[in-house]
Amino acid sequence: FGASMVLVMSVHKSDLAQPKNIFFGHLLTAFVGVIILNFVPLPIFIIIPVAVGLGVGLMILFNVTHPPAGGNPIIVIIGSVSLDYLINPIITGSIIVLAFGIAINRFILKKKYPK
Repeated sequence: FGASMVLVMSVHKSDLAQPKNIFFGHLLTAFVGVIILNFVPLPIFIIIPVAVGLGVGLMILFNVTHPPAGGNPIIVIIGSVSLDYLINPIITGSIIVLAFGIAINRFILKKKYPK
């Protein structure tokens, strides 16, 4: 989420930093990681790049590309997390990033975010 916040604060006009990209990018890639972890019985050195590639491909397909979200499958697989991980920290964390991004950009920096 640190890299997500950097994008929101530094390139707030970019499509990559918009709320739908942040929220759904993180959610989609973390979900892919959980599914691959639980349903693809291959060694970790194979499922990690498969999950990252699939997650990035789906972000592009659904037009919710958010580069920091590309690391989510790695964290999910190495941490062997469950579906609960999607609620906390993924959904909760994304909402917090967006709330701070909107508040800081609009009310402190006087920038128009989201575009």
